[in-house]
Amino acid sequence: MEAFDQLAELYQGEHSHNPFQAALVEKVAALVPVTSPILDLGCGTGVPTARILTGSGHRVVGVDISEGMLKLAREQVPAAEFVRADFRELNGDLGTFGAVTAFFSLLMLSRAEIKQTLTKIADHLEPGGWFALGMVDLDADSLPVEFLGVPVFVTGYPQDQLAERLTEAGFRVESIETVLFTPTGTPPESQIFALAQLPA
Repeated sequence: MEAFDQLAELYQGEHSHNPFQAALVEKVAALVPVTSPILDLGCGTGVPTARILTGSGHRVVGVDISEGMLKLAREQVPAAEFVRADFRELNGDLGTFGAVTAFFSLLMLSRAEIKQTLTKIADHLEPGGWFALGMVDLDADSLPVEFLGVPVFVTGYPQDQLAERLTEAGFRVESIETVLFTPTGTPPESQIFALAQLPA
């Protein structure tokens, strides 16, 4: 994860202008009352998720393990609160939220860790709360790849399997779609965006 300290600006340049992600974040902003805070797991540089949500009046708590990412996030989205932590180890200290977002952060975990993290996310949601998720469309568990020139391990699911994992964690899947996004200067990438709700 330390690799992302050095890749923060490069990552933002290539991945912060995803219209599918922005559209889903805006949908979450419209669904969640401004009285309910929103938790952004793997918040990265704060753009676009925390910036859109704070711009709509929401209180946002962003969590990331990379201090390099958080430095940019604090500079770019001063209205949000950012915490350095491994979200796999979060406990109840942060309280509950009207929504949780996790865009391309869970893919850095193994499938076993994703299963555990989805359960923790459900525990951090208010009844009826929303969960917005972005993942790479990939059928793999901890596959070694090179990301922005740095070796990492990534995990993914095909769309139907991802929907099953969300349902198993107690969510009702409101929408899920696979799209093609081309980051700046890199080949197109098949991505999955899902919106799920914790039953009230």
